[in-house]
Amino acid sequence: MNKLLTYSILIGFILCSHLARGLPIHKNQGRTYFVSNNGNDKNQGSESKPFRTIGRVNQLKLKPGDAIYFKGSDVFPGTLALTLNGDKGNEILISSYGNGRAILFGGARKSMTLRGQHFKVSNIDARGSGRKNGNTTAGVHLIKANEVLIEDMTIEGFQKAGLRMYSCRNADVKKILARNNGFSGIFVTGSKISESGNILIQDCMAENNPGDPTNHENHSGNGILVHMSRNVTIDHCTATNNGWDMPRLGNGPIGIWAYNSDSVAIQYCIAYRNRTHKGAMDGGGFDLDGGVTNSVIQYCLSYENEGAGYGLFQYAGANLWYNNVVRYCISINDAVSTEGSGGIFVWNSSEDSVQLADCMIYNNLVYSTYAPAVQFEKRSLNKNFQFVNNIFIGKNRIVDGPSSGERFSGNVWWSAEGDLLFRQCGSFQEWCVETGQEMLNGRIIGRLVDPQLKGPLLTQLTDPYLLKTLIGYQLRDSSPLRNVGLDLKSMFNIQYGFRDFFDNPVPAGSGPEPGVHELN
Repeated sequence: MNKLLTYSILIGFILCSHLARGLPIHKNQGRTYFVSNNGNDKNQGSESKPFRTIGRVNQLKLKPGDAIYFKGSDVFPGTLALTLNGDKGNEILISSYGNGRAILFGGARKSMTLRGQHFKVSNIDARGSGRKNGNTTAGVHLIKANEVLIEDMTIEGFQKAGLRMYSCRNADVKKILARNNGFSGIFVTGSKISESGNILIQDCMAENNPGDPTNHENHSGNGILVHMSRNVTIDHCTATNNGWDMPRLGNGPIGIWAYNSDSVAIQYCIAYRNRTHKGAMDGGGFDLDGGVTNSVIQYCLSYENEGAGYGLFQYAGANLWYNNVVRYCISINDAVSTEGSGGIFVWNSSEDSVQLADCMIYNNLVYSTYAPAVQFEKRSLNKNFQFVNNIFIGKNRIVDGPSSGERFSGNVWWSAEGDLLFRQCGSFQEWCVETGQEMLNGRIIGRLVDPQLKGPLLTQLTDPYLLKTLIGYQLRDSSPLRNVGLDLKSMFNIQYGFRDFFDNPVPAGSGPEPGVHELN
C-alpha cells in the first residue's frame, strides 16, 4: 500500500481518537479543600475555614476524587508542587471558586509542578514575574503525567515555556492563553518519542511570547512547539506576534511547529504576524522541521509572518524527515521580511536528499506580493516532493531556488502584474520545457491562468472557527478551473476521503479543482 495512503488512514484514526476521547468530568467523590487569602493554615481547609497558602496545600496527601479550590481573584505566591494520583472516573481537581480565577504567582520560579495521573487543572491562572524581571523557569510544568486535562488558563510571565509538558501521555490541553513568555507559549517534549504522546492541544492561543533573553545558542520565541512526541493534534489554535525579541542571529522561532516527532496533525489553525530577530532566520507561521514523520498540516491559514507561511525543513543531525503532507492551506503575504524565504519554503542543511523525502503538497493557495510563492533554499535537496493542484499567485519569481527532487504537476500559476519569472526562465512555457516541470507525455499540464477568485485576498481573521468565512479564496462560478485538477487517486494513489477548506466534499464534480475550494 502507498505510504501516503497508509498515512491518510492512520492520521484519520489519530484525529478521531483525540477529538472523541475527552476526559471525564470531576465527580468530587473525595474531600474538597479550599484556599483563600483570608484563611489560615491551621484551619481544616473547609469553605468556611480555608487554608491560606500554597505551602499548606503542598503538604496534603491527596486521594482519588479530592479537589482543591483556590479563591477566585486572590493571588497565591509560591509553587504548587504535587503528585496527583486519581483514578479513572474519580479524578483529582485543581480549580478556582467564587468570582473570577485565582492566580498562582510563581514569581521567579514555576507556578505549578505536577506529576501523576487522572487529574484536571481548570479555571485557574499562572503568572511569573516576567521573562526579563527575575523569572527563570517554565510556568506550569507537567512531568510524566498521564490521563490529564488542562483547560481554561492564562499562563504568562515566564522566561521559558508558559506550559511545558515533559513525557506526558493521554493529555488534553484546551483553552489555554499562553502569552508574554520567553521560549514558547506551549511546549510538548519528552526524553524519547515513545514516552510523550496521544496529546490534544485545542482552542489555545500563543500570543506575544517574544524570546528567552538568556538563550543565545538556539531559537526561542515560539508559539506552540512539539518535540520528541507521537500522536499529537493541534486543533483550532492561534499563534501571533511571537519571536520578536529572540536575542540572537541564526535559526529562529515559528508560530506552530514540530520537530523530531511522529504523527503530528496541525489543523484549522491560524498563524499570523509572527516575527524573529532582525537579520535572523525563520519567524514563520507553520513548520514541519527536522525529523518529522507521518505528519500533516491541513485547513490552516498563515498570513503576514516575517518568515515562511509553511516551512518544510531538515537540519543536519536530525532523524529522517519523510511521509508528510500539506493540504488545503492558505498563505497570504508571508515572508514579509526574512530574506530568502517564501510562502512555502523548502530547506535542507543535511545536503542529502534522502534526509528530506516523500512529501505531498496539494490543493493549497499561496498569494504573495513580497516573496516567491515557493522558495527552495540553496541547500534544498529533497526526494519525491510532489506539488499538485495548488494555486500560486505572486509577482516576480513565483518559484525560486535550485531544483532538486521536487515535481510540479497540475498547478495554477498567476501574476496580476503579468510578469512571471520561473527561476532563470523568462516565461512559464520556457520554464516547463527547460525543466520538465508541469509536463506529462510531452504536454504542459500546469496552467498559466487567472483562477478568478472572489476576493479580496487580504484578511484580518483571527478566529479559527471562522475560517469557512474566507470566501475571498473561493472560486467564482465562471472560473476556468472547474473540474480540471489532477486525479490524486489515479495518479498518486491518494484516496480523497476528505473535504475542502470550506467543508465541501472532494471531488464534487467530474474532477477536483486546484486550490482550496471545490465548486459544486
